[in-house]
Order: sequence, then structure tokens, then C-alpha cells
Amino acid sequence: MKSFHLLAVILLIVIPSRLLAFDWHYEGRFRASSLILLDPPPAELSRFDHEVELRNGLVGTLFEKEGHIFDYEVVGDLLYTGGVREEVGLVEEYDAELFRGWIRYEKGNFKVRGGRQQILFGASTLFRPLGFFDTRIISGIIPLTRGVDGVRSTYFLSSTSSVQGWAVPAQTGNRIITGLRGEANFGPIEAGLVAQYHPKTDLPFLADFNLEMVQVGYHLKGEYVIGFWNESRLDIQQDQPGEPLRFDTVFGVDYTFNIGQGLHVLLEYFLRTQEPGFANRDLKQDRTIQVLGLQLDQPVGIDVVWRAFFFFDLSDQSFQFGPQIEYNIFDQLYLYAIARIGGSIDGNNRTGRLYRESPVLFTGTESSAGLTLIAFF
Repeated sequence: MKSFHLLAVILLIVIPSRLLAFDWHYEGRFRASSLILLDPPPAELSRFDHEVELRNGLVGTLFEKEGHIFDYEVVGDLLYTGGVREEVGLVEEYDAELFRGWIRYEKGNFKVRGGRQQILFGASTLFRPLGFFDTRIISGIIPLTRGVDGVRSTYFLSSTSSVQGWAVPAQTGNRIITGLRGEANFGPIEAGLVAQYHPKTDLPFLADFNLEMVQVGYHLKGEYVIGFWNESRLDIQQDQPGEPLRFDTVFGVDYTFNIGQGLHVLLEYFLRTQEPGFANRDLKQDRTIQVLGLQLDQPVGIDVVWRAFFFFDLSDQSFQFGPQIEYNIFDQLYLYAIARIGGSIDGNNRTGRLYRESPVLFTGTESSAGLTLIAFF
């Protein structure tokens, strides 16, 4: 916290006095969570997982004059992780990282932003074919995607249409991930088209980071009594003979029933299919995968919200059920009770994509339960 306050003081000193539009405000949060594994882990591993996060940052305007606007965001994380994930080497015990760090220029209908930023779009909620840089665990608590280092520009053709482009260094050689996207409303339907060149990268937090692909996709979203959407992506692998294909698509609907203070129900169907030559990263080497996802949420009074997520793999019969209860203790302090219950309809718990038991390894799909405390300040 002190380091970011010091940064603000330095900026105020060094910025010329004519830039009187400079402003800033502090944003931060504290998160502490503890989980217990309900499935017995290998004997040498802890049954618990603990995490403490302190996030601090500054958001504001550097300069504004005659329609020219420069604004910024600088946010960093301090993390402590103890228990099973640290023991198997998935994370470091102590870590510090830049969560967001960008500067944006805006003039009229044009914006360009450079630095560590969120690049996130698409119509789907639970499954995200067009989430090229999306690392969220959507069934987690307040899911936020990890930032990527890059440049993103947006030009608004009208109040309901825009064109965007981005460039993200691959951190290997001179390779750069580049993409272009357009979005517009056609009556009650929102539609978007996207194309991206994805070279092999050294960004392991991204899906398929070491594949060379051309990726094209679209999304459609609208509402007629119920909300509905379709989001799809075609991957063309460039580093394999014959340039084999992989296709992902999601169909989703949602509706809020007049039950209590409103029961929101969201359902999505995900399909992936790929040609034999496409690099197969699936645990079971299946080339066609079908998964159903269900989200339920409802407020109870003014302090409590319950949510539940259910995922079911139609191919291997494995599932994950994730209930949550959010309780607003007061003001900006929240307590969450969470659980994740996994299993398999056919009784085979050793090879499921959504739930997998191992007598010697921690798989990350084990059933667990715990508490999380979050304070915003």
C-alpha cells in the first residue's frame, strides 16, 4: 500500500503544473481463504489449502485537455499460498505480481491502451470459445481474468458498433499475437466477428500457448422472453501437415423466474470436435467433447445471495457441483461459504475430465469445502 501511495506522490511532484487534470484514487482488497479436501489426498500431502491476497492500486486520469484524455490503472498483488497446491509445486509460497498496469489515450471515438490489461469479450458465460485471453474460473468467487501485456485499440463507428484490434507479444522471438474484432447491433441481435493469428508463445497461462493457429469466430446474442446466445470459434493449426481444424461452439439461454426475489437460471451447452491431425491435449484423447453447464443464483433479503454451478461431461459422465453462499457482513466486507463436489455417474472416478481421483497425485479436481473472507477498501 505504501509503495503505491509513494508512486502517487512522485507523480504529483514530477508532472508539470499545467496538467492540473491529474487525479487518482486508491483501490484495494484483502482476501483470505481456506479449503479442506473432502477426498483423502496422497499421504504425504496436506489436506488443506490456504491463500491470502492483498491487492493495492491506483486508478485515475493523468491528463485531460480539449478532448484528449490519458488515464491509467496500476494494481499489484501480494500473495501467500500454503497447503497442497504449494506442496506439489503449482504455485509459489510467496509471490508478488502486477495485476493491471496500463495507460490509455482517448480522443472522441478512438481509444488505445497499452500495458498489462484485461482483453475480454464474447457472449458466453460458462464456456468461452472467444475468450482468447480469459483465465477466469467462472465458478470461483468474484472471477477476474489475469491481465496480458499488450496494446489494444478501439474505434466506435456508432453508439452500438465498434472495431477493435490488439497485439500481444508472445515472449519468444519476435512473434506477436494479433487480432481484429468487429461488433454491432442489428435490431434486437448483437453480433460480432473476430479473427486472430496465434503463433507459438511462451505464455503458459494461455490455452494452447505453444500451438501456431489462425483462429476465426463469431457470436450472436439477443433476447426474446428469454436471453439466448451462440458463440463459436474455428482453429486452423498452422504447424501440422494439412492444417487440421478444431471447432468449438456454445449455445446458451437464461431467464429470471419470479420466485422470491428472482431466481436466475442460465444453461449452456459446449461442443468441441477436431480433425485427427489437430494436436490433442485432452486427458482421454477424445476428439469430440460435449459438456453441459448450469448456473443458478438468487438473492435472499439484502445481505445474502446463493449461487450454484453444475457441470456435466456428456462424454465421460463426470461432473462438478459448486454451491456458494455470499453474506454481506457490513459495508464492503463479505463472507463466502463454498464447496466443490465431484464425481462420476458411471462410477469411474479415475479418468474423468471434471473429476479425477489419483492415489499418488493432486489433480485439482478433488472435492473440497471452505470459507473465503473478502474486504474492499
